[in-house]
Amino acid sequence: MLWVTVLLVGTFTSLKTFYIGSLVFSVGAIAYPFVYIFADIFTEVYGYRVTRKIVWTGFACMLLSATLTSIYSFVPNPSFEYNEAFNLIFRAAPIIALGFIVAFFAGELTNSYVVAKMKLWTQGRFIGVRLVLSTLFGQTVDNTIAFFTAFYFAGWFTAEEIIPLTITTVVFATTWEIIVLPITQRVIKIIKRKEGLDTYDEGTNFNPFALRQ
Repeated sequence: MLWVTVLLVGTFTSLKTFYIGSLVFSVGAIAYPFVYIFADIFTEVYGYRVTRKIVWTGFACMLLSATLTSIYSFVPNPSFEYNEAFNLIFRAAPIIALGFIVAFFAGELTNSYVVAKMKLWTQGRFIGVRLVLSTLFGQTVDNTIAFFTAFYFAGWFTAEEIIPLTITTVVFATTWEIIVLPITQRVIKIIKRKEGLDTYDEGTNFNPFALRQ
C-alpha cells in the first residue's frame, strides 16, 4: 500500500520543480526513489516473478486513478472557485500517467531484472552494489522516458530543460538509495528471516508479460 501510494503521488505532482543551487529537480524525486527501494526489497526477498505482478498492479492503479481524475475534471461547475487549477492538474494527469506508466514499467522491470540477475551472478553477495546499480539503471530508464514523453512532448519543458532535469533526478534518486542503504539491507534481513525466504530466480522467465511463470 505504501508503494502504490508513493507511485500515485508521483503521477500528480512531478510537474513541479525545485532548485538546489543552480540544479533543477522534479519534486517527484523526493519520494519516488522509495518506489525503487521497495521494489529492491520485493525482488531480493520474493524474486522477479512476484515483483513483476506487483509492477502490473501499480500499472493498473496509475491508469485507473488518472482516468477517474480526468473524468472528474470534465464535470461542470462554473461556480467552483478553483476550476481552472483543478482542470490544469487533472486533465494533464492522463498524459502524465501515460508517459509515467511506460517509464515506470520499463524502469521498474529494469531495476528488478538487474537485482535478480546480479543476485544469481554474485551468488547472493555484494547486496549493496546490486541495490545501488539496479536503482541507477532503473532510474535512468524511468526518468528518461518519463520526462521526454510526459513533459517534453506535452510542451511543458524544452529539450534544454529536460536533459539536466533528467540527469539531476537520476543522481538524486541514486543518492537517496545510497543514503538509506543500511536501512534497506536491515529491512531485507528482517523480512527474509520472518518469511523464511531468500529467492533466487533460477529458471525464471524474465519476460515482463509472462505473469504466470
